[in-house]
Amino acid sequence: MKTIKLEDGSEVTTQAPAPNFNPLTASAAELVANGYPAISDEPHHRERFARLYGKLKHRLHYVEPKFKVNADRKHGPRHPVRAGTQTSGNWSGGVITAPAGQTFKTVQGDWVVPDVAAPTKGQAYYCATWVGIDGDGSPDVFQAGVETEVAATGAKTIYPWWEWYPTAEVQITNLPFSTGDMVTMVITSTQGAGSTKGTVNFINHTTGASTNVTLTAPTGTKLAGNCAEWIAEAPTVGGSQSAVADFGQVFFTVCEAVTASGTTVNGGTGDNINMTSGTKVVSDGVLVTPTIVECLYVGVVP
Repeated sequence: MKTIKLEDGSEVTTQAPAPNFNPLTASAAELVANGYPAISDEPHHRERFARLYGKLKHRLHYVEPKFKVNADRKHGPRHPVRAGTQTSGNWSGGVITAPAGQTFKTVQGDWVVPDVAAPTKGQAYYCATWVGIDGDGSPDVFQAGVETEVAATGAKTIYPWWEWYPTAEVQITNLPFSTGDMVTMVITSTQGAGSTKGTVNFINHTTGASTNVTLTAPTGTKLAGNCAEWIAEAPTVGGSQSAVADFGQVFFTVCEAVTASGTTVNGGTGDNINMTSGTKVVSDGVLVTPTIVECLYVGVVP
């Protein structure tokens, strides 16, 4: 295990797998000790794990991550527009609430990195696609995803990141993602509600590159575990709400969250969230199936 100190003084760790480690024959404890996601005992979770890593085993490789704290970027809780609705000024997608008496410990999802375009010239636009726990009715969000941006010049930027709000976004600078790459993201807290530590596993299916980071919650912050979500977001940039880029459509698949007691809840069984700008909807959240959530851009077309 390697400890890495970030620019803001906080520390994170990352775990490289042992040489010739075979995740397909490892126990749950051995997986975690070698930087892989923890998996539940449910047969379909183990089947999913075997299918995923079976396909990747000949090209899967660990990247020791390098980080950059983007102090001007934050991916905060949902900004409700109207009380009693799932309408938001910054989120679009799907959200589920933990069953009564339970809290979420793990969330996962797959999606394809979208191409993005600027609806108008001469302005910067942003779209962050991510999975997370908390943020819809709680003040923190433990989340990780891929940022896609279009600068005012037209230049595009893509990078993976993680964040435990209210701290700022942390970019992984040496794990490339490109338009069309398939992403798998798994976020695991230590115990659900009350957790102050968690791990994020990043996998790029297209290149086989993967990494992991274990981090600590900001001072005074604990996981609520009240909700889990699959989101296309217009993040906060420089202290202000950004404008969302035209990202076309993003389908999150394998949308599942697991509670601390082992209950699996599908992401498409909760509520959809539509993103608005002023009085207009700019992105629809669509619950396609119990395990598929779509984010569909419906704003101004470039």
